[in-house]
Amino acid sequence: MPWSPTDITGTELVFFGDHGGYGLEELLRSTAGVLGKGAFGTSYKSELQGKNAVAVKRLKVGCLPEEEFREKIGELGKAVHENLLPLRGYCWHQDEILLVYDYVRMGSLAFRLHGGHGFKPWKQPLAKMQGNEGMSKGSITWEVRSSIAYGVARAVEFLHSRGSNFCHGNIRSSNVFLTDSLSGVRLSEFSIARILSPNTKLELVAGYRAPEVTKAYEVSQKSDVYTFGVLLLELLTGKAPLDAFTKNKGVDLPKWIRSMFQEKPIIDVFDTMLPKHNQNTAEQLVQLLQLAVCCTFRYPNKRPSMAAVTKQIRDTCRFH
Repeated sequence: MPWSPTDITGTELVFFGDHGGYGLEELLRSTAGVLGKGAFGTSYKSELQGKNAVAVKRLKVGCLPEEEFREKIGELGKAVHENLLPLRGYCWHQDEILLVYDYVRMGSLAFRLHGGHGFKPWKQPLAKMQGNEGMSKGSITWEVRSSIAYGVARAVEFLHSRGSNFCHGNIRSSNVFLTDSLSGVRLSEFSIARILSPNTKLELVAGYRAPEVTKAYEVSQKSDVYTFGVLLLELLTGKAPLDAFTKNKGVDLPKWIRSMFQEKPIIDVFDTMLPKHNQNTAEQLVQLLQLAVCCTFRYPNKRPSMAAVTKQIRDTCRFH
């Protein structure tokens, strides 16, 4: 790989379910390139000879002691849902962690919405994929966007259903990956905060972070609802949240939306790419905007549950 890993001799690559058909040594020898840098570490695309490419996330942050780590990550390995990007395997070392995921060829929602507007592809994990550079923002229609919102909501609701201490912790458009149909969704990097030491210092993206969260381990199901609300506003407006790709760039979406209500007709907040003058679509846009506003209420106890959010999107957009 294109980096000098810590000496992890004696450690092994542990898989969930079927063995990947390769070991740690083969993974480290593979041809790889940087896909992106996020709050928790750097992502790589690893080309394994004669096998499907995989995405490897390298965590260079404080992790839990080995026994506790293996217990917690075992819970993540069991979290299987059609809208989650499954964790395939991991390697634990006291100085760093490797997490192995499927490589998603179609790339991230962040790249689809913002990649053609001056954002550097390396800033967006799993973003710029071969053969897809020519696809424009116009391919993200309202039908696709509403389906993405529903898929992400279902994934987060599933995580919350696993227990009151289960949450995603880092919902953002660069962690939402699209399948070949575009409307198919895989949400990645779920619950990584669970395997980190409580004293780990991480900078979560300001534009997505709920007001009550100052540190990574303070994330909760209610803060997930807030960040999902920001993601929904991102889909509706086409605007990038504050600090999402470049420091001090982007918009504080919840604040901006509330200020726009006082100054402009509501129709003006929506992305110009969306068919706002279609009555059926316009009704859906307005209802989901109202939902996003509720999700981003300042006080956590005022926000709806993810189960209620998912139901609202399903009923509004008539998903089955």
